Order: sequence, then structure tokens, then C-alpha cells
Amino acid sequence: MRQWLPLTCLLFGGAVHGQVLINELQCARTAGTDGKGVHGDWVELYNAGTGRVDLGGHILALGMRIARIPVGMEIGPGGHRVLWCDPHGGPESIPLKLPRDGGTLLLVAPDGERVLDLFRWPALPPGVSMGRATDGSRDWGFAPEPTPGMANGSILGRLLPMPAFAERNGLLAISGPDHAEIRYTTDGTEAGPDAERYTGPLSLPPGLVVRARAYAADAVSSREAVWMPALADSCWALVIAPQDWQGPDGIADTANGNHARKGKAWQRQAWVQHDGKLFPVGMAIAGSGSRSLPKRNFKLSVRDRFQGTSPVCLPDGTPWRHVTLRADASPNAFLRNAFIGEMVRRSGDRLEVQPASAVPLYLNGDFQGLYRAMPAKGAEWLRSLNEGAPVEIVEGPAAVAVKGSAKGYLKALEALKRGIAIDSLDRLMDVESLVELACFDLWTGRADHEMNVRAWRPMQPGGRWRWVLYDMDLWAPPADRTVQRMTGAMVPEAPFLRAILDHPALGERLLARMAALCATTFSPDQALPVADSLYARNRRLMELDHRRWRDQMPMVSPGDGIAALRDHITGRAGPLLRQLAEQGRHRLHTLTVQVEPAGAGRVAVEELALTGRRKTMEVFDGVPLHVHAIAREGMEFAGWKGMEDASAELVLEPRSDRQLVAVFRPSGLSGQGPLQQRLEQQTPVGIAQ
Repeated sequence: MRQWLPLTCLLFGGAVHGQVLINELQCARTAGTDGKGVHGDWVELYNAGTGRVDLGGHILALGMRIARIPVGMEIGPGGHRVLWCDPHGGPESIPLKLPRDGGTLLLVAPDGERVLDLFRWPALPPGVSMGRATDGSRDWGFAPEPTPGMANGSILGRLLPMPAFAERNGLLAISGPDHAEIRYTTDGTEAGPDAERYTGPLSLPPGLVVRARAYAADAVSSREAVWMPALADSCWALVIAPQDWQGPDGIADTANGNHARKGKAWQRQAWVQHDGKLFPVGMAIAGSGSRSLPKRNFKLSVRDRFQGTSPVCLPDGTPWRHVTLRADASPNAFLRNAFIGEMVRRSGDRLEVQPASAVPLYLNGDFQGLYRAMPAKGAEWLRSLNEGAPVEIVEGPAAVAVKGSAKGYLKALEALKRGIAIDSLDRLMDVESLVELACFDLWTGRADHEMNVRAWRPMQPGGRWRWVLYDMDLWAPPADRTVQRMTGAMVPEAPFLRAILDHPALGERLLARMAALCATTFSPDQALPVADSLYARNRRLMELDHRRWRDQMPMVSPGDGIAALRDHITGRAGPLLRQLAEQGRHRLHTLTVQVEPAGAGRVAVEELALTGRRKTMEVFDGVPLHVHAIAREGMEFAGWKGMEDASAELVLEPRSDRQLVAVFRPSGLSGQGPLQQRLEQQTPVGIAQ
């Protein structure tokens, strides 16, 4: 740290000297590039002296980060040297990333004390560099056509700010900087210098896309502003150049499908508008099988090469740099995905589910139907679940590492297959999360279970694997032979179902949890109101979505979708529990749980609360069930009728049909005589169920 003290003094004194100078730099990439070469971040040095200089050991300092130039890199008099900002690059690269919103860069002599040059730059538009008016001069400006490694060319004195839109009384006004003119288009094409000149407020019908840019002879043209007039704040709109959407270079091909167009080469500049705000983003088609359908999934990414500066906010207020607009293919798929997400939350959040909001979507003014806006299921979202710390992510039956390594995941799977003790297994993975995933797969009987597998863990000592639940739209009929299908040798397993059922302790946990889920979260008395509420809340948008796409792709109507969901809820538990009983050679018994007096408390089975005063559920012979009596406020648990065990928590191993009665009493009555006598003498407690 001592060597930087003189440097700090020089900074504040403003004394910089040296024959090697920072001559030009670029910090913001252009759309459609991979960020390398002239489209990446780079710094150009210029030798203003008469002698040759070895740059080896010179330092570029950016805040608290420094990069030392490798030995052997020379620059002749009047010569240029370009340093590419790439931590993994070759000998002419430096491990620095130039902030796109501006910064201060220092060139320091090898002794670490003499500041040879200091250069400050503001936020720059993509593809624009900042440099000296002529090589080595004191005057600076902006270059719309950067010249790395060459003499500086056309340098302009200012950057124009982006135009602003304002809607008033049905008219759209566009304002821009002084001494500049605004050019605009309404057909979705780029607002070039030859576009229509703005002269006054515009009267435009809803659905048009307005693109505008400010121009001046002495300035770099502004970033493009985009707007859809008369769009309700609750709606989302995507705007993309027509040639970037359709045609040979477009990211969408509704006639032939878009199965291979992935990666950076198939990301395009776009804008997303909602809640009265506009965000520049990179846009790509998302999904796998859905790419062949007219209704597409979209992934939006905030990146500097797409002019992105601020994250996209979802309707719940959370900001993200990577957002998915999920099409769900049909109102039926939307309803199922929304329902399952709510079921996970009501069951205790043992699985990760992307938070999602239903939004009406427009694309270049064309209504696209009902979408779900959510954070992408990648590192950004999963890191937010780990307090921002790094994570490892693995996807698919082949355990492909999306982030980090798959070694720990494969080790955990091998331990599961070996049937190691459950406490040892729980140190490698969140066993409850795995069991929950298997239960939800079984209950829905989803046909693509082997494809949609994603797990993550904190990239730190003791990090355990947890599972992500997504794409829950392809369900089997209620009577489907799901257990046989998912455990059959010829079909990939629903995430490790065969290994779970074969595990001596884990198999019992799955059976206990499945019995509890069928009696609580998935029981008709709890699940039907949730399904009906989701349908009522989104019915109008679902009907509009169905009307939009029914002639272009097979779709179940919203009415048929809710009817099918209700049928699944009412008819699924019985066949599924019988299949599991057959698979494990267990008998099924009935367990009736009752609360006395009514409303005085509740009983939870496997941490899931039963509803009502009396509930009958199917349970597996000999499979331990964890039961917990919970008193409501003002009451206390008195005991289990007919049982000596007075503990509120017990482990029950049913061997036949039986009844379990949880008895509660007003708080403070303990020690006042025999329990049953007191209960019989008391006036019934009037508590609503």
C-alpha cells in the first residue's frame, strides 16, 4: 500500500506526465457482437515521444483494481498499442472491465509512483469510443466510428441524450436536446437520419411502435428511444426491429420452427415497456420443444451491448438482469403452472419455484396473449436465494453443469443409489427437497419429468443440493399408471424415483409425505378453492389468449382447462396411493383425525395441517407418520384421547384402520382434576371452524 501514497498525492495535485498517453478507449459493446475485437472493451496507448518505450511493468489502475502490462510489449515513437480488456485473453490483454457508466483510468510508471496519464470518461453509448481529437492532443471527444490501433479520426464534441416521450390528451409529444432534431418512425424500423422529422405532437392509433433518435452535426446521435402509445401500465410490450424478428437473420421462424438458433449470435436488440417505463434489453427465443409453436417464450437480458443500464423490474417490484416471459403455450398450461407454484408455497416451500406474475404481452404492437413474467431460472435468481453468494447449477438427466461443476452432484446421486444412511445423505442434499420433487412429479404424472430436472447448491463448504420445479404443464390423466411408468426400466426415472423407493428410510419418507399431501394441500377441500380462485382471477386474460391463438395451434379452452384441473384434484389421490401401495407391497389403512372441541386447534401430519374438525386420510401400513397437535390462541393441548402419550408430537405407525382424537382445553386449566371429567362438565367452546 505504501507505493500508492505518492500516487494519491499526484492525483489530487493534478500533476501527470509521460510520453506514453491514453489515447482512446471503448467501454460499451455493440448489439449483435460477442464483445471481442473492436466491439469489446479496449484501451489504446499512444507514444507522443521520440524514443521507443517498453511498456512492460506499466500499470493501468481503475479504482482499486490494477493491471500490469506484460514485459516485452513495446511501442515506437508516434505508434499505437491496443490493450484488450479480457481476463482470459492473450499477451495483449489486460484483466480489467471498463465500467460502461464511466470511470477514471490511470497509466502509472513501473515504479508504481509516477502517474503518466489520467483519463476520465462518462457513460458511453454502445459502439462509441472516447479519445483525443488528434493523437496525443489535449482536446477530447467522441468517436461514433472507433479507431483502435490507428490515428484518431472524426471526433465529435458532445453526446446527445435520448429523446423523451409524453402522452397528453391523446397526443404523443417527443422532446429532445437543444440544437438537435428528432427523427422518428412508426412502423417498428430504426429511426435513422433519413426518417420522418418530428415537428409537433402526434395523434397515433394504439398499437403503433414509435422509435425516435436525436441528431446533430456536431454530436454523436442519441440512443434510440422506443414507445408504444396508449399502452396500459399493466401491459408489457416488446419492441424489436422487424428484420431482427422475421426473415433470414431474424430470431423467429414461425413456419419452420427455431430449434437451433441459440447463443449470442441469436440475441437481438429489443426494448421492453411496462408500468410507464422503458428498458433496453437483449432478446432471444427461449425453451426447447416450444420453439416450434407460434406462441414463443422469450428471454430478456440486460447487457451493455444492448444498451442495458438498469435491471427490468417485475410486477412484484423485484429487479432482475435476466427475465423470462413464459408463454405456457395455452391457457390450460398457464393454469397448471400457476396452480403448482401455489401448491409448493402452501406445502412449505421445499422446492424452488420462480416467482411469476401474469401479464398481457404485445410484440411490435401485436397482442401476444397471456404470459408469466419471472426471473430466469439461472444463476442470478438462484444466487438471490443464497444471499448473493456463488452457486453451482446442474441440469437434465445427464447432469450437465450449467454453473460450476457437476462432480458434487454426481457424488450425491451415487450415494443415493448406494442407499447410504439418511443422515449422511442429508449432508450432501436436501432430502426433503428431493422427496418433494418426486411427490409433485407423481401427483401430476407429468410426461416430461426426465427433461425438466435442475438442481443447485451453494458453492461453499456444506452446501447441499436442492431442486427447482418448473415447466409443470404436461400432466397425465388422473388414473394414469404413473408409478409403473416412472419406475420402468425402459423409461428414464422421475428424478431418481426408483432409488428413493428402494432406499430403506427414504422410501418411507416419500410414502408418508405423499399420504400427507393427498390429505392436505392436494385434497379437494384445500386445492379446489385455489384452482377456482386462480381461474376467476385470470379468466379474462385466458379467454383473450385462447381467442388469439386457437386458430394457429391446438389449444384447450379455459373452461375445459379448469374442468380438467378440477377432475384431476378430485380423482388423483386414490389411484396414485394404490399404485404406491402395490409398488412397495404395503396395505392401505384409513386414519381418522379429530379435534375436540371443534376449532380449538388443528393437527398437522408431516408438517401439513389437516382442515376441519374431522378428517379421514389413507395411510400406508407400518410407514411412520409424524403427527403434531397445535392449539389455537387461548387454548392448550390436553392429550390424545385414549392414549397415555401426552406429548403434542408423536410418531404413529399405523397397522390397521384407526382413529386419533386431539383434545384441547382453555389455557390454564391443567392440574384441575381428571381431564375427561372437566371436558364433560364444561360448556362447549364456541369457536368458528
